[in-house]
Amino acid sequence: MADEVLKVTRQPNYAVLTLNRPEKRNALNQPLIDALDQALRKFENDREIRALLLRGEGASFCAGIDLKEVDETTGGHNPTSLESVFGRLERFPVPTIAAVQGAALAGGLELALHCDLRIASDNAKLGMTLGRVGLMVPYDFTRKLIEVCGSANTAWILYTADLLDAERGRHMNIVHDVVADAKLAEATTALAEKIAANAPLSLRAMKATVRRCMSETFDAWHDDMLQMARSVRESLDAKEGVRAFLEKRKPVWKAQ
Repeated sequence: MADEVLKVTRQPNYAVLTLNRPEKRNALNQPLIDALDQALRKFENDREIRALLLRGEGASFCAGIDLKEVDETTGGHNPTSLESVFGRLERFPVPTIAAVQGAALAGGLELALHCDLRIASDNAKLGMTLGRVGLMVPYDFTRKLIEVCGSANTAWILYTADLLDAERGRHMNIVHDVVADAKLAEATTALAEKIAANAPLSLRAMKATVRRCMSETFDAWHDDMLQMARSVRESLDAKEGVRAFLEKRKPVWKAQ
């Protein structure tokens, strides 16, 4: 249906999830987050699935959290459900692929990072821009950035809030390959089919082994960081940053 926020396509041995809010650059609102969670739950127990391809409808992959929804939510945005669905994507039992075109910003970049493999079109713009609107990158999302591209590159991405082109993203190990925009669907479908042609038990075992090798980084104590993030999300600056973005003006920071 045209009004579905997530299109789900089942191929013989892999699945395709397509974010379907192109008029909002596929920004993540609660219905889309819920739909992603439901689709992942459905397929994670499907023994015929050997790969999962995640893509965005239209010109963008995902522009992050829908800030209009954040502005309208009493008490600010609570990322718990977003962290939960990204965690489910990270733990998905077979290889996952992100097809990244156009904007992949903030939560949209993290959505791609929580996939195992990423191919970007040559028009992709990658960034973690939360500092521009007074919000905080959650602990688990910061950990994922460090895991993928290292602490030095993470510091640059977070502190500058710069947008990176696809080639810069490739040099930072954020994406594995860059292709022409017109070739992105073909390249990512070919990759999904190549992976899905491999032995299913091998794929699941290798995915589990890679994750286990990184498991110690998941368990560091960080309750104080969670409290700090809550304080940032509930601050006056966070409300001002979101409003300024929606009103297309520069924010006035007060460190409150």
